[in-house]
Amino acid sequence: MNDQRNDPLGALRKDFPSWRFGTVWATAASGPDKCRVTAYRDGVLLSAWNAAELAGKLRHEEGQGPRP
Repeated sequence: MNDQRNDPLGALRKDFPSWRFGTVWATAASGPDKCRVTAYRDGVLLSAWNAAELAGKLRHEEGQGPRP
């Protein structure tokens, strides 16, 4: 069974069930690959470099927290 460390999107899906989540990988020949996580709902697209940052943006979007 995956835990939050192995499946950060699983935790986001559980905490924010009305959003759709995904990842976008940025690659460069000269450096390490980076993963960007995304959330989409009702024409709103949010993205961040990690799940914790995205969770803060989602809380703000839903009126539950300060602007990240």
